[in-house]
Amino acid sequence: MRPIRSLLILLAVAPSSAALLAAAPLAAQTALVADATVRSAPGGATIALLKRGTTVTVGATRGGNAHVVFAGWIDGSKIGGAKDSFPAQLTGDIAMRLRSAPSMNGVILGEVRPGTGLFTSGKQSTWVSVRRGGWVDAAAIGPAVAAKKAPTPPPSRKSEPAPSAKEPAPVVEPLPDGAMRVARSSTLRNAPNGLIVGQIGAGTIVKPLARSRGWVRVRAEVWVPERDVVPADSLFGASLSAADLRADPEGTRGRTVRWEVQVLALQYADPLRRDLATDEPYFLAKGPGAEDQLLYLAIPPSLLGEARSTQALTRILITARVRTGRSQPVGVPILDLLSFAKQ
Repeated sequence: MRPIRSLLILLAVAPSSAALLAAAPLAAQTALVADATVRSAPGGATIALLKRGTTVTVGATRGGNAHVVFAGWIDGSKIGGAKDSFPAQLTGDIAMRLRSAPSMNGVILGEVRPGTGLFTSGKQSTWVSVRRGGWVDAAAIGPAVAAKKAPTPPPSRKSEPAPSAKEPAPVVEPLPDGAMRVARSSTLRNAPNGLIVGQIGAGTIVKPLARSRGWVRVRAEVWVPERDVVPADSLFGASLSAADLRADPEGTRGRTVRWEVQVLALQYADPLRRDLATDEPYFLAKGPGAEDQLLYLAIPPSLLGEARSTQALTRILITARVRTGRSQPVGVPILDLLSFAKQ
């Protein structure tokens, strides 16, 4: 799924608190991992697979999960433009190998899934140095190894011609420029001295955007359950059904819907389905809710990896935009998936 990642909030900050908020990042330690699946959030989508022995920088822990940062080199032809808060992303439809050096002879550290947002820190020939933070099962990190590796890196590292993902530098911590940390739990308001809209916990990393008379407007990376949000799109059709789409295919084009559907299969379009591009991936689904209507849910590259891991008969909550309410030649509605979450 693609949860709402960016939230603009206003946080009351007394002038005397600025020094507290500008505290340095949490101390991190270097560790080796066993074979590990890296996820965007605890229990979230898979963004990478790391091989046994790969070095990572370990940060916070949450339950049985640990936040790690990994780094390495990827074929630059597969690095695309910005995605969400990341300045780059891995493009294409297949996972790419992450290597310890900018060469086909570099040690394979793992693979990065397509659509994953990345930070970049350099380029050499056709290779790009990348880094990314994510969450792994804490059991994949050997505490004895971490304790041994935590001091200073081996001196020999300084003589290597290019950065190596085997020994990430402290700068791999993915914090935005000017980042601040909330010193204590505080209320969120929609304007200075405005209405209270929520609460933010101590330790949350925020990026300041503007300041006004003792207040700072900030952006924070937060997660909320998919079912608790609805599109802000003015064309959101909260009460639209699949039957409505078929009855008014032109009038419903471009409307955004929020439906629970059942996945029947992941398929790739053939030339007969004229409103889908040839070989375009889509879910054949049924719904919404109790409706016994077939639907084609077109899958963008950023969701394809998660779609492939979705088994038939899984029920998912989707946010999608109507491409056409009656496709040719069989009249099945086609919707472009914006996000989905397994139920």
